[in-house]
Amino acid sequence: MSQSQENFKRGCTEILALHLLCKEDLYGYQITQLFNEKSGGRFTMLEGTLYLILYKLEEAGYLSTYTELVGKKRTRKYYHIEPAGREYLKKLLAEYDEVSKGIALILDREVEADEPNK
Repeated sequence: MSQSQENFKRGCTEILALHLLCKEDLYGYQITQLFNEKSGGRFTMLEGTLYLILYKLEEAGYLSTYTELVGKKRTRKYYHIEPAGREYLKKLLAEYDEVSKGIALILDREVEADEPNK
């Protein structure tokens, strides 16, 4: 995979992780597996890279965490999206829509009619 593709993926990770966390609380490995599964293998991410982004979102107050016991001794850290994280996701989605439309116009690709954000 090219460096530019890796950079692009890293830039999309926040919006994708927040989106997945809107549906349910997840742990890091689970998020990487969902990226891979839902993208048909086109979006893979190392856990270490993802954790850096999750830590940043947690420090900003967009996510909180809790641990659950798995088995007798092992714990798993789950990520939970906070109301501020949902608002941040809405902002990111609006920005994504605008940038995507602008890129499509520059590339002379069809742009769907303006739709209100969902």
